Order: sequence, then structure tokens, then C-alpha cells
Amino acid sequence: MSNIDLLLDEENELTFALKIEGTRPATAKCRLILENRGMSLAFDSEPYDGEEVSVVLPPLGHVIKEGEYNMNLEVIVDDKFFKPLEMVGNFEKSISIVAEKVEKKKSLLKPQVSLSNVKVRKRNNNNVSNVKTRSDKKIIEKKGTAKTKLTDKDIMTLIEALKSR
Repeated sequence: MSNIDLLLDEENELTFALKIEGTRPATAKCRLILENRGMSLAFDSEPYDGEEVSVVLPPLGHVIKEGEYNMNLEVIVDDKFFKPLEMVGNFEKSISIVAEKVEKKKSLLKPQVSLSNVKVRKRNNNNVSNVKTRSDKKIIEKKGTAKTKLTDKDIMTLIEALKSR
């Protein structure tokens, strides 16, 4: 018994070499039987041409599941029945690709940075002498200038300067 791989969701054409010998001419009818656990499907062949016989299996994905099924080629000549070939058909689905949209939830809140009680001491830059923060306001002191509110960008610059120490 031989095995044959077939596609479950596509049409399959099976061609068999067949030779019928006898003393008188007769017409032959061929069919392929597919069997598995109490179920049988019969597929008639195209007319026998004296050398080969072809059977077309339609897509069977809506009828059977993936798996192995016993298959028999049956030949009927006049009133005589022959089973010259037995095999196992392994039915598999062809490759399928499924793409779906994935939604990622974005945080509605932006990350916030806050500083408290930070002091930066005088460096090479003579303009900045002291940086102070209070819980209600962020203030920078510059020599010879008035107090100014710090922006988020100023805070991030200060944080980066502290990290590099």
C-alpha cells in the first residue's frame, strides 16, 4: 500500500497507468473510492483510453478533515469487479496566511518629570550660579537677571547635565 499527499482545499488530478488484458473487447468503468470510519466517497474517472485512467478530486475541505484516508481504484469490466490498486491519501490544507490588525493601547498620560530640592553648583559657565526648585514653581537664577520659570526642556537639559557628572 503506497501513500500519496493531496491538498484538501484544491483540485487534485490523479492519473494511473492501467492495462486490461482479455480475450474479447469490453468497456471498462473506473472509479476511485475514498474511505474512512464509516464514510465512503466515490469519484468516477474520465473514460479509459486503453493506457491510462484519470480521476479528478474536487476540493474536499468542506466534506472531510485533514488526515489519512484509504483509497482504492476500482475497475468494472462487463460484470466483473477488480481492485487493482490500494493506497493511503494524506489530505492536508495548503498554506494559508492570516493577517490581523493589532491595536496597542497608548497611555493617555505623558510621562512627567519633577524635581525637588535640586541645587546645581557653579561650573565653567559664568551665567548660571544657582538653580532652585520649589514645589509650586521651578525657578532659575542667573547673574544679573530676574527669576524665570523653567520649561520642560530646561529641566531635561539639567537632568542630562547631572547624569554626565
